[in-house]
Amino acid sequence: MVKKQKLIRKLKDLEIVGTGKIKLTNGGLTDFYIDLKKTYGRPDIVDLMCSCIRPHLKDVTCVAGMGHGGIPLATALSLKYNLKLSLVREKPRQHGTCKQIDGHMPTAKDIVLVVDDVVTTGGSLKKIVNALKQSKAKISVCAVVKRGNFKMKEPFHYILEAKDLI
Repeated sequence: MVKKQKLIRKLKDLEIVGTGKIKLTNGGLTDFYIDLKKTYGRPDIVDLMCSCIRPHLKDVTCVAGMGHGGIPLATALSLKYNLKLSLVREKPRQHGTCKQIDGHMPTAKDIVLVVDDVVTTGGSLKKIVNALKQSKAKISVCAVVKRGNFKMKEPFHYILEAKDLI
């Protein structure tokens, strides 16, 4: 709880919540935006986010992320806790190797934690999970901030809710 409160304080100090009409990744409009990407320039805050996610890494062998929100976080977790790393593209590449997953390709022996910075509808997380399902790995999901209400088939964890930051 102390780490969570410290994270909230640091995120508020960094002024990650913006206001005004903002278009979300899912195409919807909102009156506020949570710009957690500001934290990626602050190793102390990234380290704190990793520490808050640590309890959800029990038995995890691999972390996976997608986009500017998930990849830096997954990379930080991989390096800090010596976990395999999977970088997932929204769609398979149309050139080169035509892969959708770079880095470690999970297998049925892996336990994968998919991570993202802010989740509103779960759409991006569902894309990552669908790409990873071919691996037969056990998959769960964790976000730093849960913004909206949605359902996932996989176990879903989060560190903060949007209301914690507003």
